[in-house]
Amino acid sequence: MEQKIQINTEDNHIIYGTLNALPGNDGTLIIFVHGLSGNQHEHHYFNAVPFFNKKGFGVFRFDFYCRKPKARSLSESTITMHAEDLELIIKHFRGKFRKIILIGHSLGALAILNADLSGISKIVLWDPTTGFKDIKEKNASFNAGLDKYILHWGKDILLGKQMIEEWKDSDLNDLVDRLTVPCKFIFAGGSGKYGQWEPFLEKLRVENKIAIVQGATHRFCEEGTEQELFEETYKWIK
Repeated sequence: MEQKIQINTEDNHIIYGTLNALPGNDGTLIIFVHGLSGNQHEHHYFNAVPFFNKKGFGVFRFDFYCRKPKARSLSESTITMHAEDLELIIKHFRGKFRKIILIGHSLGALAILNADLSGISKIVLWDPTTGFKDIKEKNASFNAGLDKYILHWGKDILLGKQMIEEWKDSDLNDLVDRLTVPCKFIFAGGSGKYGQWEPFLEKLRVENKIAIVQGATHRFCEEGTEQELFEETYKWIK
């Protein structure tokens, strides 16, 4: 059963999402947290619905920003806003499901790691992003006229200063040290993110697993890699 959900924020915005769960199923809910410039309809969330529904999980996917009325704009968003909006979503479903699991891709992982994870059973981070030293590493530039950063990613993406600063200054050592929820990291073998995270993963003090999907790039869109991503995720949350 599919249900469209709207959650109001304290600053007068609306979070739009989609809940797929069998009627009366109050067991475990998976909340998918998308990455930068992403949305709830990307292949790895849309295709996850039948995969995890068939295994008994409810699934909620949502947009941090979109073109619908009163939704946030990406150019005005920050990682702090993402974390706060995620906390609102968790609060909305707390009590409706016995367990909540968070799965975040790329920048969505930083939203999860900066949120209050009280009451969360497990988390899974799909090829999580990292901080960076120089904005040029992201093929980006600052536009003084717009007072925004522009990511030159084929389609230009506007980001505010705070978003860039929070992303740039993400301290993986601190995030790992503060992590209190059992976590599985699933890396794309072709993205290079595992090498960036590896020195910090050794410091994890919570129950954890690490997997690498060989042949996958950051979006897990190569043949067979999405299925392996789902299977590795299921091993951790079943």
